[in-house]
Amino acid sequence: MKTNSKKLEEIRKENPFRVPENYFEHFNQEIMNRLPEKDFFVPRTVSLWDKAKPWVYMAAMFLGLYFTIQFLTTRTGTQQTPSAAIQEPLIAPEANQYWSNASVSEDEFYQYLEDQLVEDNYYDYIYEEMSTATNM
Repeated sequence: MKTNSKKLEEIRKENPFRVPENYFEHFNQEIMNRLPEKDFFVPRTVSLWDKAKPWVYMAAMFLGLYFTIQFLTTRTGTQQTPSAAIQEPLIAPEANQYWSNASVSEDEFYQYLEDQLVEDNYYDYIYEEMSTATNM
């Protein structure tokens, strides 16, 4: 590959760019003069209430949620139907002591429940209810 040395020699060795005289001495002042005037605004002061307001609202929301849950859980947990209160037998304190010391196996307990259901004819009652519900 052949280079053309004459072309390189033709290029001048001096800098072709020129800066006007005293350009950099007044450079800063010229830039500042060209900028538009900026209005100065005094920052707004934020009051203590404006800073605390979100925290107060959040605390009030959580308190409201807490009391709502407490109201709903205690309201539904203690609610009894009047018929259930009437049918509940009164137990003497001596009986409570007896049953607290009695030990019954799980199988005996389930057998007792089944016997009670048979004696009270609950199976017949449930069967009748189920047959009328399916006929509707």
